[in-house]
Amino acid sequence: MLLATAHASASTATYRFEGRSLAFTHVSHAAGAAAVGIDDPGLRSLLDRLGAVLTWHPGERYVLITTAQAVVISFSVGDRSYDVGPLSADASFAPYLVGSEVYLPFIDLMHALSLAPTRMGVDRVLQREITSIDVRGSGDQAILVARGAGSLEARVVRDDARHVEYEFAGFGSTLAGTRPVGSGGIRSLSVHVAGSAAKPDTFVTLELAPGARHDAPHSNNGDFEVAFGGGGSAPPLLANEGSAPTIAEAPVAGPPLAASQQIASPVYPGGEPSASPLPVPSGANAAQGPATVGAVSAQNTSNGAMVTIPVAGNAQFAWHRLRAPDNRFWIDISNANLSGGPVDQTEADPLISMRVRQNDPQTVRVALSLVGAQSIIVTPSATGITIAIGNEQVADAPRFGSGSVGTLVSSNEPQPLVTPVPADMYGENGSAQDSSWKFGGGSTYVPTNPRLIVIDPGHGGSDPGSERNGVTEASLTLDMAKRLQGILVARGWQVKMTRETDVDVYRPNDSAHDELQARDNIANASGGLLLVSIHVNAFINSGPSGTTTYYSKPIDVPLAQTVQNELASTLGTKNDGIIKSKLYVTLHAHMPAILIETAFISNPDDFAKLTSPDWRQKVALAIADGIDQYAQQHPVPSPAQ
Repeated sequence: MLLATAHASASTATYRFEGRSLAFTHVSHAAGAAAVGIDDPGLRSLLDRLGAVLTWHPGERYVLITTAQAVVISFSVGDRSYDVGPLSADASFAPYLVGSEVYLPFIDLMHALSLAPTRMGVDRVLQREITSIDVRGSGDQAILVARGAGSLEARVVRDDARHVEYEFAGFGSTLAGTRPVGSGGIRSLSVHVAGSAAKPDTFVTLELAPGARHDAPHSNNGDFEVAFGGGGSAPPLLANEGSAPTIAEAPVAGPPLAASQQIASPVYPGGEPSASPLPVPSGANAAQGPATVGAVSAQNTSNGAMVTIPVAGNAQFAWHRLRAPDNRFWIDISNANLSGGPVDQTEADPLISMRVRQNDPQTVRVALSLVGAQSIIVTPSATGITIAIGNEQVADAPRFGSGSVGTLVSSNEPQPLVTPVPADMYGENGSAQDSSWKFGGGSTYVPTNPRLIVIDPGHGGSDPGSERNGVTEASLTLDMAKRLQGILVARGWQVKMTRETDVDVYRPNDSAHDELQARDNIANASGGLLLVSIHVNAFINSGPSGTTTYYSKPIDVPLAQTVQNELASTLGTKNDGIIKSKLYVTLHAHMPAILIETAFISNPDDFAKLTSPDWRQKVALAIADGIDQYAQQHPVPSPAQ
């Protein structure tokens, strides 16, 4: 339990958490409510006790907190809306900066962490809460899943032919009530809370049908789980079933929750969206049975880190990665069993953590949290998979792919997700590097065709980019690029498109390096005035929104600022400004180059704009206006000059 004295000052407060005293020294107030700085030692200690990790980098808008259950909580500086998993809520006030430290609304943060504010006399108490209890399954098989603040463990206090009861000591809950179930031999589920505000106990009681049986409880990524079987069947150990049951979830009956309490509903397993089902080997390969994934290891190298995944047998795999600021990568190995227990451990830079688990009866998942948008190369072989993580941060990477491991491997060539960019890579045209810039140094570029604009519609072909409700990033970027092309041509410009249909620029299923470099090759060979790459942003949560323009080189800055100003004044989206980043396309273009993230496909309001032809026309007009202004303000010198 977390106790706070009622007379804490505006700058410091002393709390007790599970018998320990925590001193919060970075405390402020806004809109009549408390705020806490993210560097506060008391907050950091609390997060450590909860198994949560906070990530924020100076200059970024988003503060990310990953809980023990790998649920991502995201706050945005200057925005009241925040997310916990896929659900959104509004805070009492927007997070704000004091110097170089972000201050978060304290009460809303506690709700997001599944801690409920209550009182005990004159003291304020934050209880660990059980926030969801679901029965998943149908017919004779079901799994009870409970989720709360930190890893859940329970004591069996009653177990007879008609009932089983679990006690969650130290946890409160607002889920009190009873509801019928009707699957897995469970007739009904009841929740009641006892004890004091400082030491609550939540009891979950299940009424069973005659002959129903249950397995021993276990923890799955911090969640409490127990399997049930009806009709006298053996406990339904679902990990041994050929397929997972359908999921039917319903809240326990009880008082309605406030918006800030509803945010802990079921989220993506492991914090990542579910991957598409992978093909299971058939024929001779199927006869060999599932592959076995051995002990996964990670070690630092001179260039970053190497993750080694031993695999005995044949299997398919698929990888996915999330964009900054989340920066996570995971690989699912299908037709595979994990030989050892699950792994959840912290790692050294450029990794933050590594998790390994049996994600479902047929799939082993290895999930990595990265310090930034690191370079990654996946190499399958007959004996396993190696994942090389570089120490260069490059953000414009493909976000999914697949392959084979074992004797099914047709080629042992690595599959690069992002190719590292050396610090002195810019200068392919002989220009001097500006050491103060750190990357993408100075340039003496002069276009040979100053009336030519190169437009790069992001993604395409085998890489559709982000997707929502059947709408792909590749289709949206091509539409906006063609609209921009038409406007520029009508104004007397020449236009070169890196692609004009839904195709890969290099070749299908190519590497990130080959695909991105192919786009730069088109631009660099054109001798054009500038390059504009058009993209659509995405995030694991629905909260982030807005329009951003990225640049990599000093010569990009005036173009980025001019175009972003036009976009910000026209589109009605949040102005996320211009950001310097090692994006491959902008860094390797000889000419001034920008990459525009027009809006977030993952945000409902931005998605509505992206799917509006009128709004996409506004995007094209704003970019064209920015290009015209840039050309007027930065005329190309004639050869005589």
